[in-house]
Amino acid sequence: MQSLNVLIVSTEKSQYIEQIKSSKHLNKLFVTSDEEVDGAVRLQFNTFKELAQKCRTLQMDIVLVEEEKWVLEGIATVMKQNYVNCFAVTASWTELGLSHSFARKMLTDYKINVPPKINLPLEFPVLVKGDGILKKADSMQEIIGIKEKIYNTSGEIAKNVFLEKYLHGNKYKIVSLFDGKHLLTFPEENIRKDLLDDYSQKLEQMLIEEKADFIGFINSDIIEENGILYNTGFSYGFNYPNTDKDILFICLSALYQKLNEVEV
Repeated sequence: MQSLNVLIVSTEKSQYIEQIKSSKHLNKLFVTSDEEVDGAVRLQFNTFKELAQKCRTLQMDIVLVEEEKWVLEGIATVMKQNYVNCFAVTASWTELGLSHSFARKMLTDYKINVPPKINLPLEFPVLVKGDGILKKADSMQEIIGIKEKIYNTSGEIAKNVFLEKYLHGNKYKIVSLFDGKHLLTFPEENIRKDLLDDYSQKLEQMLIEEKADFIGFINSDIIEENGILYNTGFSYGFNYPNTDKDILFICLSALYQKLNEVEV
């Protein structure tokens, strides 16, 4: 049985420490949090490159990035350049979570449902979206005010602002793991399996055909309305998935690109 050195990257004590510590595949646990953790070695760093070099020296097998802001700042790309197995999207894929217009176009190309776009709102509330913009508006006056603020801040961002229907369905966060060839989406007990499978297959096709260059977790923000799943965005921090299987075994399978052989 392969024994792994694992680093959890977060500023605060990880809420998943106990699950990781209980893994049969854990050799040694490392953390970056300011808080001391029983049974774990604390690593300090000033730059991602410095952290990557420490990971190389300590023969780190898996790095799980719980701190989303560091994912968005490109930690996975630096780790990859230093041959460290970092479970997070690389810098080239952060745009999917940062730009609503970019994500909407890509998702639509792969027939993944997104909330309908609105030209002239007849009912409220509506969502005002753009690159890094997500605002709820309850009237035309609010829409105008939001757009004016965006325009005054950045005319370039204002060009990509659009209105989107506000959906009233149930909200979920679907956790998936991509290994470069296969996407494993973990169960969500309140979503019909056929709907979840269809969403997962389309997301996998998108990542493969777009040549996604990462191994790691990608979380889909979902609203289900009238039996349809709508993607409303992505997040990237490590979230412990809904599974009874050993998470480090699943991560190990991802490293060998064998997620298609894992049943959850």
